[in-house]
Amino acid sequence: MLHRPELGYYDEGQDFAAATFYEKSLNAPGHARMLPPSAFRSRVFPLLEDEVIWAKDWVCVGCEQQISNAGDLLPFTVGVHGIHVQRTSDGFEARFNKAQHGGCRIIPAQCQTGTKTRCSFTSCGYSRDRDVIPATDLGSDTPEMHQYLGLQPDRLLKAQVASLHSLLFVNLDPSTPLPARSWDELGSFGFFDGDRQVRRAGKWLEYDANWKLLGQHLTRGMTISASDDDGWIVTESSDSSPVMRAAWLFPNLVLIKAGDETCVIVLQPTAVGRTMCRIGIYGPNPTSFAEWQMRLDRLAEGAIEAHRFISNWGTASQPESIGRELPYQADAVGLWMQGQIAKRAGKSQAKHLATL
Repeated sequence: MLHRPELGYYDEGQDFAAATFYEKSLNAPGHARMLPPSAFRSRVFPLLEDEVIWAKDWVCVGCEQQISNAGDLLPFTVGVHGIHVQRTSDGFEARFNKAQHGGCRIIPAQCQTGTKTRCSFTSCGYSRDRDVIPATDLGSDTPEMHQYLGLQPDRLLKAQVASLHSLLFVNLDPSTPLPARSWDELGSFGFFDGDRQVRRAGKWLEYDANWKLLGQHLTRGMTISASDDDGWIVTESSDSSPVMRAAWLFPNLVLIKAGDETCVIVLQPTAVGRTMCRIGIYGPNPTSFAEWQMRLDRLAEGAIEAHRFISNWGTASQPESIGRELPYQADAVGLWMQGQIAKRAGKSQAKHLATL
């Protein structure tokens, strides 16, 4: 472990587990400020997110159709934890990978920067993921077999796994209950009605923006429903034709419905200021990805600009902002996101131990 949670999360003279860090960002609409820049540029803040978000929340990792045959394996790094979901003869099983740190006895310095490295050990929690591994590639003597499953997969540490409209979710905390009622309520907004139940196309796209800002800008619009307790928000935007309806199921699932198709976006941080989007298109038209990519690129431009703006705030790169108050949070989805982050940070082990 690179960080001991009981020692706290400090950087830039700030305590990320303290209520005062979030205080101004939780004011009423019109009076709330943006989260401090360190929430989007510090290498320490993702360590807090790993403790209170990625290790505790239900995280979307893909869909059932990606591993359609028994034995197929879907890798996914959750925070700094390398896990996989494998289809079995009677369902799905989620496990921690055998080689959590690849072939390294200690975690190398280049892997401690907060950026996922390109490495042949894709099972490692500090490296970039590879795509689905078909069962035919998991022979007894293959590197994939040993990295992910070892010789006795039944002895690997298990994680919770569940599905919603064929989407696969994992939870690393065995004590976190399944939010079935909340998921059912979110499902009532029509994202998977009719022909939207089948994944027709998919692609990975990476954007230079923090995952929180990318989620915010992909779902910007007029709020039509939200659940602060269950962690989802639904919006509509009429800026384009057809009208787009979007949902963010915190932390990493974004749904966008336009016309007779739904775009499913699984957010995965690959650096403090970079996010991988694992994208799937659900609907009757299997050739529509180019149009969706143009839509996503346009939405992501706002996130990239927002990341550049907030990460430079108070630095020599933006001298006019030094010593000034942070801007107001004018976006409803941004304000909702800040509340989700603050609520989880309040459950940090560091904050708990400080009160003992």
